[in-house]
Amino acid sequence: MAYVYRIEFDIEREQMTELEIGGSLERVLGYLRTLLPSEKGFVEARAMRTVETEPRIHVVFESTWQRWDDLVAHRESSLAEDKVLTEFEPHVALKDLSSRIYEEVD
Repeated sequence: MAYVYRIEFDIEREQMTELEIGGSLERVLGYLRTLLPSEKGFVEARAMRTVETEPRIHVVFESTWQRWDDLVAHRESSLAEDKVLTEFEPHVALKDLSSRIYEEVD
């Protein structure tokens, strides 16, 4: 059974350049995708953003874990997405940062 750890937040449209190649937020998300595979039980990760023309851009980062214990250990580590992104916040205001955990349904 797999578990998905999902972090969501909004950024202002003016901060869109932060998500473009070489932008600071894009580098942080890339950093997570590069380092998470070293964590025990890691399966995959992906980052997404909305493409509508709303005033704010909604960003989602998901990581998938093999077992519940693997996810718990990850959330307690320094690589937990919410910890890494919160440290980034002085550079870009992350609006309404939230996290949820999902269990895969067979």
